Amino acid sequence: MDPLSKKIMQELAVMQQSGRMLRNLSLSRMMKATAWQPAVDIYEGDDEILLHLDLAGVDPRNISVLVDEFQVRISGRRQLLAQEEIACVHQLEIEQGAFERIVTLPVQVDGSRAESRYHQGILVLALPKRVCSGKVRITISVEG
Repeated sequence: MDPLSKKIMQELAVMQQSGRMLRNLSLSRMMKATAWQPAVDIYEGDDEILLHLDLAGVDPRNISVLVDEFQVRISGRRQLLAQEEIACVHQLEIEQGAFERIVTLPVQVDGSRAESRYHQGILVLALPKRVCSGKVRITISVEG
């Protein structure tokens, strides 16, 4: 690798590390009043939309899920165990307290048939797609 390319790669590595440090700056995250947002993956199958939410350490009894045709709202609270005696904190990255995530869905779903499961810190929501009845002929009424 030529010297210029090597220098560029080194600078990119430093920028990546700096970006990671800024994202994980815990003091600013602890001071904000807004709820944290869990990571979510969205998959689409032939008949359903699957959402996988990273909710490690959250008691499933503290999770609320509201589904409408095009949106899902997941909220709750993560409370980590209190440490008995701490002399110094070196790093804080695990967010706790209230959380909320609103996900706009790519297609219309039938929330009344939604299913969920919570396994090893991952909440999986299976949202069946709303079945359209196809083309509908509309009769036009004429007044008078």
